[in-house]
Amino acid sequence: DGIKEKLKQKVNEAFQQLCALQDAYNAMCDDLADKMHCLDIDQQCHGLTNQSANIGFHKNASKIAKGIVLPDAWDCHSNYNTQRALSEIKSSTALREAINNSIEQTANDLEAQRLRTEYAFRKRIHEVQMAKDELEWQQRNTKREINVLQDDIRGLKQAITDKDKPLEVVETRAENRSYRPRVELCRDEPHDGLLNERNELQGTVASLIDQHNIAEDALAQLNQTLERLDNDWSIKGSSLELDERCMTKRQKLLLVSHKV
Repeated sequence: DGIKEKLKQKVNEAFQQLCALQDAYNAMCDDLADKMHCLDIDQQCHGLTNQSANIGFHKNASKIAKGIVLPDAWDCHSNYNTQRALSEIKSSTALREAINNSIEQTANDLEAQRLRTEYAFRKRIHEVQMAKDELEWQQRNTKREINVLQDDIRGLKQAITDKDKPLEVVETRAENRSYRPRVELCRDEPHDGLLNERNELQGTVASLIDQHNIAEDALAQLNQTLERLDNDWSIKGSSLELDERCMTKRQKLLLVSHKV
């Protein structure tokens, strides 16, 4: 009865939150529709020129329209709708988490009652299985990170290579301009610009090389981590297999016990 009442309460809370979300959604939709309409008008006004066919004199053009609001009020209205929607989303997220926790807690309570017998042995199998699943999850994430990092390293190598030609162009320009005759060999703006560009390119290349070295070190660490995870996963798998074999044998003993 306590569990049923708790779930009913969560259903009522979810319904109320759904109504609040719908109100916030409707307000956002209305505000968005108004802004889209306003944007269409402003775009049309922006497109008017002296040659436009639909221009003319209007006596009340400078008249303050009824219901006009100040920019601060307009901004407050938009912010209010946004903050209201964000607040309701936050409340919904918290409520969903609470509901999920309640459902999970209820399932755990019922499962605990069913598994009360032979609890210690089954708990051990569960712990080992959870540890194995966690290792598998870490393996997948580590492999994914390794692939991403390998792609990053290839991208960094390519980025370093891509800087060669621009640097060659800058240095060739600087070299060619060093042969200007007599007073034409002036430290003018192009000269300083070429030097700055060369320094920037060299700095970029140096930064890319540092990033590449850091990425290579991180990749080596990830590979070591994956190796340890693989070894631990293999151990956990063997342990789980042994526990499950023992549990199967125990079930046979229980069947014999029941027959007796």
